[in-house]
Amino acid sequence: MFVSTSDPDRARAECAEVYFPHRLTVLHDPAAFSMSLSAVDLGPVAAGVLSYGGEVVIETGELATGYEVNIALDGVLRTRSGRADVCSTSATAAVYRPDGTARLHGWAEGGRLFGLRIERGALEDQLTTLLDRPVRGAVALAPTIDLRSDDGRRWWSLVRTLADLAGDPRGLAADPRVMRPLVEAVVAGLLHAVDHPYRDALAAPAAPVGPRSVRRAVAAVVEHPEHPWTVTALAEVAGVSARGLRDGLRRHHGVSPMTLVRDVRLRRARDDLAAGRGGVAEVAMRWGFTHLGRFARSYREAFGEPPSRTAGTGARPTARGSTGDPGHT
Repeated sequence: MFVSTSDPDRARAECAEVYFPHRLTVLHDPAAFSMSLSAVDLGPVAAGVLSYGGEVVIETGELATGYEVNIALDGVLRTRSGRADVCSTSATAAVYRPDGTARLHGWAEGGRLFGLRIERGALEDQLTTLLDRPVRGAVALAPTIDLRSDDGRRWWSLVRTLADLAGDPRGLAADPRVMRPLVEAVVAGLLHAVDHPYRDALAAPAAPVGPRSVRRAVAAVVEHPEHPWTVTALAEVAGVSARGLRDGLRRHHGVSPMTLVRDVRLRRARDDLAAGRGGVAEVAMRWGFTHLGRFARSYREAFGEPPSRTAGTGARPTARGSTGDPGHT
């Protein structure tokens, strides 16, 4: 959705649809007020860029149904979440829990804010899956994320990818093979990037997973590569925890779950190109590869030639040890 308005009441109502109900106070000349919002709602996650043309204060009650992360793309955003005062900048994200109120104050010269809302159930269910034990009550996330840290930088890169794909005019946000794994990765990545009482447990080694469980996951991807696989879904098929599946695949095959999915889909793309079932761009999109440059690089690494050559000759090049080969399961 995209909204642009000079009416504070409409601005408040439109933002509440994407994020949370709030009170909006305009601290500059109301006649000069402006707001724009570009956002997408992907079910458990909503992401968008919010821009105000002058100084405002936004106040919420308890968020109750979700967690939120805000990042000031311009200047400094002064925020308060519960008892924590945070100055958000492009290097520091402000984090809000469902069991606290929030107050945002910015910008004297106008500015932009990136906002990410995560449904409470989605985050707590993801943490339960990662830990392989129940999580009860709101997770006490720390009030900030350092986006310059390794985990913070990787997570922010994922979030930017989510926002970019959501706004893609080709409708990639409607492709569950693309968006489901990405949404799951954004939620899981947040749990690794922000401090909370469970973070050490997340870093602890998972219980060893045997080859039989790993084979079940590999077979599921090989038999149904078109399915919108996520790590959680594959772990359920294998009958193990998400962390256990990650460790088991890494130990037995040297890949992550989503690398396994990518490798198998690359093989299906190769089969289609060799059989003349579409051009490179069409086949890449068919198998969920949204970036042609990255698809071409991955294809060359896997098969030793660019996809255009396979499409042009109908050749079936020899794969370089791809885990997706049924013979390796």
